[in-house]
Amino acid sequence: MKTKSSTATAAPVAPAAELKRINLAGIATAAPAAKAAKTYPELPDPDGQVAALVEGILEMSDQLEAIEGALNISKGELIAIAKPFYFAHHAGQMAVASSVEAKAGDKLVRVGFSNSYRGTSDDAAILRVTGEKGAAFFKQSFELKIKGDLIPESAAEEIIGELQALFARHNAGAALSAKAVFKPTKEFHTAHHRNNFEFLQLSAFQFQLFLPVVPVAASVKTKLGRGGSAED
Repeated sequence: MKTKSSTATAAPVAPAAELKRINLAGIATAAPAAKAAKTYPELPDPDGQVAALVEGILEMSDQLEAIEGALNISKGELIAIAKPFYFAHHAGQMAVASSVEAKAGDKLVRVGFSNSYRGTSDDAAILRVTGEKGAAFFKQSFELKIKGDLIPESAAEEIIGELQALFARHNAGAALSAKAVFKPTKEFHTAHHRNNFEFLQLSAFQFQLFLPVVPVAASVKTKLGRGGSAED
């Protein structure tokens, strides 16, 4: 006697949720420039003023670093305590306060939680937690940087015009923004030393008056690596 074999029909498997990823592989990424060993001239100190300033800067820098480190640790601990309370307190509410208050007698600080979240490139981690619903609240954000100094000057305006037209055609004109400044060329820094200001037809005094117009970047670095090189 033959019996009919029954075959169970498997339920259809829902496609795995995924976030839309925009392919930016065609955009070149800047390679970090190799740092060569450098030597520096020593600032003269005939009356000891430079040495006194150096000692004071290094001492205060160490003190400031210790204070900032302790302050950041305390702030981090307070945020860690406030975070679960903040989200539990506002669960299901329509009005969400931007901060919670933490008090010590009549003294208080506010721990703020703004509508701003760090991004992540790990979209799989988002979906592991949120599932397919995550796609409704997460999207890829990106910025493209155009280094105008590397565009041939004769082609710059044409390229900008084509970019504007391209973005306007896709109703994305608001995504374009621009900032422009006038700054010296790379040759300027060494040229005014080598030519003793003659290339600008400026005297040394006039050049000092010129510097506030295009200030030179200057800094005091206290963290030095091996061989006295600055750690940036």
